[in-house]
Amino acid sequence: MARIRFRFPAWLLSTCGLIWIAGCATVPRFDRTGTRPADWVIVNADVLTSDATNPRADSLAVKDGRIAYVGPRAGIADFVGPDTEVVAGRGRLVTPGFVENHCHVLWIGGMTYLQPPELFACETQDEVLAWVKRRADENPRLPLIGGIGWRMNQLPAGPRREILDAAVPDRPVMLMGYSGQGGWLNSKAIELMESRNPEAFERLAPVRDPETGRCTGECLHYHVVNFLDYFTWEELGPEVEEGVMAAMEKTIAEAQSYGITTFHDVQIYPQFIPLILKFRDRGGLDGCRVRGATFIGHERLANEKQLEKDLRAWKKLRKTESDDHLVLGESVKFYIDGTADNRTLFLREPYSNDPTTCGRPDWTAAEFNRVVALVDRLGLQACTHACGDAGAQRVIDAYEHALQTNGFRDARHAIEHCEMAPPEDWARMARLGIVASMQPQHFFGDDMVEKSLGPERLQWRMAWNSMEKAGVRISFGTDWAAGPFNPAYGLLIAATRLNYKFQRDWGPDEAIPVETGIRHWTIDSAYNLFMEDEIGSLEVGKRADLVVFNTDLRKMPTLWFLLTHDVGLGAFDHFVDLTMVDGEDVYVKGRSPEEQKKRTPRFKGRTERRRRLQAQTGTM
Repeated sequence: MARIRFRFPAWLLSTCGLIWIAGCATVPRFDRTGTRPADWVIVNADVLTSDATNPRADSLAVKDGRIAYVGPRAGIADFVGPDTEVVAGRGRLVTPGFVENHCHVLWIGGMTYLQPPELFACETQDEVLAWVKRRADENPRLPLIGGIGWRMNQLPAGPRREILDAAVPDRPVMLMGYSGQGGWLNSKAIELMESRNPEAFERLAPVRDPETGRCTGECLHYHVVNFLDYFTWEELGPEVEEGVMAAMEKTIAEAQSYGITTFHDVQIYPQFIPLILKFRDRGGLDGCRVRGATFIGHERLANEKQLEKDLRAWKKLRKTESDDHLVLGESVKFYIDGTADNRTLFLREPYSNDPTTCGRPDWTAAEFNRVVALVDRLGLQACTHACGDAGAQRVIDAYEHALQTNGFRDARHAIEHCEMAPPEDWARMARLGIVASMQPQHFFGDDMVEKSLGPERLQWRMAWNSMEKAGVRISFGTDWAAGPFNPAYGLLIAATRLNYKFQRDWGPDEAIPVETGIRHWTIDSAYNLFMEDEIGSLEVGKRADLVVFNTDLRKMPTLWFLLTHDVGLGAFDHFVDLTMVDGEDVYVKGRSPEEQKKRTPRFKGRTERRRRLQAQTGTM
């Protein structure tokens, strides 16, 4: 993002933080004789509830991890007892905890131990190579050198293995592109992957030299890469296992600092589930909620009986391994196409910069109809990556076919990203109950998106305003690590339609107010995840997942805000004062990670499974 710089004095920022941590200095006075004493109360705040029946309030109470009161200050006194912690809101914005409809917090989050997302900061090929060499030199014990974030337009000759060989010739180098679709490998990585698991390697769609047949180093479908197809946990060793869990913990903590309390990790592999359960049983998920989707590639349909058996085993995990903080066995992830940067979108009309191709889908129409009908028959939710208009149309057709075949139900099948769902299909999406699971940060785009799609298609790309008017249910997320975790950037982009040129020439009428964006990121995303009865809005009886902001996010699209604030990456990262899950503060501005770990939980926020583990082992 372009930067408009204005820095507040450091002393002012630190002072504001200390005032908040101390309880906002001027705590309202109550006689503390309430008949329904709560654990925690905030008064005189600007509470945006995401509850259509009670959209705004100024006071809120939490008792035993749930919302006990939401309303005017006049009614809060009855919830203030001798031990109630009372906080003066001083007009601060309070929202429900943000619900990530699509991200990779566990799988990619954990694997950042092996492939940090630091290549996003590189601007040239030389910078990428320098980082790769430095990573190898500083980590001689790592079994592979990974990274995320390189871009096709940084590589004049394309992602060639010889280029990486010159930087690191003696160890596998496996780099994921910024969109997740493109892969860049050196010769050692190609040799290892082809020898250990050739079938898995072919699923990455390696580009081969027409004369030699050797992989050039580029993979077109790198989004399905799974390190555990090529390495076992025993081979990686306990050091890597511990590093992966530490990386998951760090990723979750970062997201909490931006107000995210719930995640849909949309691509979890079976080999990774034991480590997720181990991480959960250690308490790693006590301060958040994660719903996981299993990934199904098109090759799985070759043995449909085995696929059905595996899906039934996946569904069983909903009963055997799920709890308040981890939900498995409900959703399934597919891909129908890719992204614009490596021309793997499936379009109805040719690419604007390559009239010879419309892209190629991952599934034929007949195959996708079959597999979606199977998933729907088993009562699972289908979540399909579709960024092109032809891709989205094929997905809508398959969802409609499944519901007609098996009988209509509240399936909430989702189109992930849903960047170019054809306007003529919006009414059909609404009728079928298809959720548009969108990530507004991707709208920002780059020159590769603009050149690939051309000006006409860009006018209705991510048409949030028109789609909602057509009755389509929209939910929001970030697609981390393909976008920054902080929802503030997505809310700003959705409200302004700013693109990479810092202009508003891509369908400006499709902008939506920040309040609407917050609703999409809270109750609508909770609906997307079948969690709307428990989270997503601040209503009495729901879980106390909430965020207290020190900055009114609704002011971000104003000229005053844009002229007086730095809007570059990282500039919005201090907007949250407090993030709460089940009534426990999982993030407090100014509190170090070490202090957070040592805190004594205020309420009973631990899962039943965690309590059972403690009873069995005697550990805390």
